[in-house]
Amino acid sequence: MKILFARVGYMKFYKGPKPGDERPIGGGAYNADEIGAEAYNFLSINGNVYGYFQPHMHKPYEINLGRIEKGRSKDRIEDVLVVWFATNPIDRGQVVVGWYKNATIFQAVQVPTALPLRENYSYYIKARAKDCVLLPISKRTFPVGHTLKGTKEENPGQANAFYLFDQRGWAKDLRKPLNRWIADVIDYVGNYKGESISSREDELEEDVSTTVHSSGGQGFQSDVEARLRIESHAMDVCKAYYRKRGYKIKDVSAVESYDLILMKNGEKRFVEVKGIQTEASSIILTKNEVDLSRSNGGKMVLFIVHSTVMGRRAVKKGSGIVLVKDPWHVNDKNLTPLSYIYRVS
Repeated sequence: MKILFARVGYMKFYKGPKPGDERPIGGGAYNADEIGAEAYNFLSINGNVYGYFQPHMHKPYEINLGRIEKGRSKDRIEDVLVVWFATNPIDRGQVVVGWYKNATIFQAVQVPTALPLRENYSYYIKARAKDCVLLPISKRTFPVGHTLKGTKEENPGQANAFYLFDQRGWAKDLRKPLNRWIADVIDYVGNYKGESISSREDELEEDVSTTVHSSGGQGFQSDVEARLRIESHAMDVCKAYYRKRGYKIKDVSAVESYDLILMKNGEKRFVEVKGIQTEASSIILTKNEVDLSRSNGGKMVLFIVHSTVMGRRAVKKGSGIVLVKDPWHVNDKNLTPLSYIYRVS
C-alpha cells in the first residue's frame, strides 16, 4: 500500500483563516506570525483539494517518493493514502485529523498561479474532495505512533513526513510491535463510518458544538481544550456507570457516529454521550445525532453529564450530574431549529 503520514498544525476546518480559526496551532515557529499553506488543505476548489506540509527543514524541500513506493524515480506518484496528523491540544500527543485517498503526491512543491481561493499558496498533494475526510474535533482521538516505553524508534518524532520505507528502501514490518500502530491507522481509515466536515452545514454544526464549551473569549485553542476535556470526562463517567451495571462496553467513538456499544444478556444498545457545563434542560444535537435516534428505535440511549465544572485546566473532580434517556426517541416537538442554511444560487 502507498501511504504517507504528514504532520500539520491543528485547525478546525483547514479552509482558510476564519474568526476563531485564524491559523494552525502548533504548526511550528512559522505559524506564530504567518498563516501557513496547510490552512487551506481541505478547501475544495472545483472539486479538488490541495495539500501542503513542510516535508523537512533542509533544502531541497522535496518529498522522497522512493520511500512511498520502492524504486520510484518519477516526479509524482498517484493513488496514495495521505494521513494528516497534528498535535492534540490537550495531551500533546499526535492524532489523526483527516486523510486524502487516491491522492497525487508531487516530489517538488507546486507553485500555482490560478488558485486565488487559497491565496495561490504552494502545495505538494492533490486529491478529489470526495475522496477526503476531515474529522470533527470530537473524532480526532486516534493516535499516531506507538506508546511503548523505552524507545522512540518507529515513531514520527520531530519529522513532518513519515514513510513506510526506510532510507535503504526496506519496508517496515507492520507485524512488529513498534510498527503495529501503522496497520491500526490503515484499518481505522478503511473502516471509518463517522462524520466528516465537508459541507457548510457541517461547519456550522462544528462551530455550534465548540461555542457551547466557550471559555469566554479566550480563543479557539482554549475553547477546543475545554470541549475535549468535558467530552472526555463525560465518556469516563458513562463507562463507569455501565460497568457497575454489568455491561460490556465497546468504545466506537473514533469510527462511528455514536460513542459506545453496550452488551448484556445478548442485547446490544447504542449510546450517544453528551458532556455539558450547563443544566440539561436543553442540549445541542447535530443532524446526524437526530437521525441516529430516529433510525435505531428502542436501542438508542442518550447519556448526558450536565452541570460539569471546569477548573483552570481540567474538569473538577467528581463534578457533573448524570441524566439518562433510555430508550432515546427524538420527539420532533422538542426540536428547535437554531439556524437555517439558505442557498442563494
